[in-house]
Amino acid sequence: MKRVYICHYGEVGLKGGNRALFERQLRLNIKSALEVQLPAVKAKLQVISKRFVVWFDEPVENEKVESALRSVFGLVNFNPALEVAPDITAIQEAAVAELRELNFDSFAIRAKRADKNFPLNSQQINVQVGAHVVNQTQKKVDLTTPDITCYVEVLKDRAFVFAGKLPGPGGLPVGTAGKVLVLLSGGFDSPVAAYRVLKRGARCDFIHFHSFPFTEKTSQEKVKRLAEVLNRFQFRAKLFMVPFAETQKEIVLNCPDRLRVILYRRFMMRIAEKVARRHGYKAIITGESMGQVASQTLENMAAIEDAAGMPILRPLVGFDKSEIIDLAREIGTYEISALPHDDACTRFMPRHPEIHARVRDVRQAEAVLDVEEIVARNLREIETIDL
Repeated sequence: MKRVYICHYGEVGLKGGNRALFERQLRLNIKSALEVQLPAVKAKLQVISKRFVVWFDEPVENEKVESALRSVFGLVNFNPALEVAPDITAIQEAAVAELRELNFDSFAIRAKRADKNFPLNSQQINVQVGAHVVNQTQKKVDLTTPDITCYVEVLKDRAFVFAGKLPGPGGLPVGTAGKVLVLLSGGFDSPVAAYRVLKRGARCDFIHFHSFPFTEKTSQEKVKRLAEVLNRFQFRAKLFMVPFAETQKEIVLNCPDRLRVILYRRFMMRIAEKVARRHGYKAIITGESMGQVASQTLENMAAIEDAAGMPILRPLVGFDKSEIIDLAREIGTYEISALPHDDACTRFMPRHPEIHARVRDVRQAEAVLDVEEIVARNLREIETIDL
């Protein structure tokens, strides 16, 4: 018997002629995730009949392997398994070995026979393996609500036996959908938006606009921590820090109060677009959710997007706040986002912000500003952090 990890993918298997490309990227991502968790141990990978098999030539900590695989988009489930010869006796012994150390009263065997030349069909495998487990453990079979399910996968030259399935994050492998630039604040929304885009296969870099010295430096550290949490799903990223206080001052001194937040965000879009084109990003990502705050009405989002010359994607546009909070807890950003911080858009907030802005009014309001020079100044002052 050989101890391995079986990793199953979902959408990747539906990609037809492009499947090899997706499998290749998924393989690289699995290796990268394992190298982060186990830098001193070399993992070996093989694609066998629409599943990845991972093994090591030396003992490893299961917890670290599982932590690595939980961060790999594209995997729908995975589990430690025993690899044995495609022989019913070997499969029976492997099932007993897998179940013997577990605490359960009832079990079920679920077999899949990919090799149709195997002398037993799936149901016959279930019966014969189940009978052997009952004989060896005195546990009972329950096909409806078993305490544990033991899976058997029979291939042409080997079989895999494993108890239970650990959930993966699903989605598509990061790196199969190009690069995007995420406007990352210190709140709950933008990290969740980044996660949703990572799950669809895009590689994310981040841009943050801060108001130091009008805000404390701790807000920048908070954003860096959020980016590092998100980076565990892709293993490398850049964080662009943009000093935005002077731009805000010019808007406050020269433009109508009610349009401040919209004008802030128009300049953020212009700056983000320049960074995106310089680095080859295909879209800008925001954490906007329709109607959640004053700046996120349809009219205001249209007025803000008018300043951008490339696609703006809003993965959370149909989410409510409770859904966003739940996902933030799930991905590990909630505790950091919940820390108090000063957001750039909340500095110099007007008492009555515009909620139904018209593009022509916004353009007229910022006509008094030297837009190109303001954007150029912000670009000169950007700090780039490699994560």
